[in-house]
Amino acid sequence: MKPIHVAPWLALIALAGIAGCQRASVPQAFPQAAADGWIGAFNSGDIEGLALMYTDDAELLPPDSPIVAGHEAIQEFWKSYSPGQIRIKLSAVQAEQLGEYWFREGSYTAIPGDEGEPRVGKFIELWKKVGSAWFLYRQMWNRNAPLPGETDESPPGDEPAS
Repeated sequence: MKPIHVAPWLALIALAGIAGCQRASVPQAFPQAAADGWIGAFNSGDIEGLALMYTDDAELLPPDSPIVAGHEAIQEFWKSYSPGQIRIKLSAVQAEQLGEYWFREGSYTAIPGDEGEPRVGKFIELWKKVGSAWFLYRQMWNRNAPLPGETDESPPGDEPAS
């Protein structure tokens, strides 16, 4: 084989390698600013700001309650929940991108405004990109154990996390 016949094949291999490198995308980081916005709105009691953090077709899956579906129902849910009276702090949060969604799970500590007994729980979330912004699409939480003195008949007192 003459060297002149090898050159086109080497050029083709090099171009294929370059094209493959250009297709590789840089992994995106979780949109932490959106999650921080949710925590800020919840901790400050900003119900309208909190409701704006969800897609129009979002669903909340609160503990011991039916699914809360849609933007207006979610806003009404938060009105009855009275955020701002409890501060949420997150820990051990893991996030993974699943196509055009972000899945997040972790644990939270809810601290009552009167500095009562903190409650610890866990959560999962699915975030969805709408336009150029990220919103909550699904959210579920529950606490790890009942407070001292509570029985199975006690009303739920779980706190959400994001």
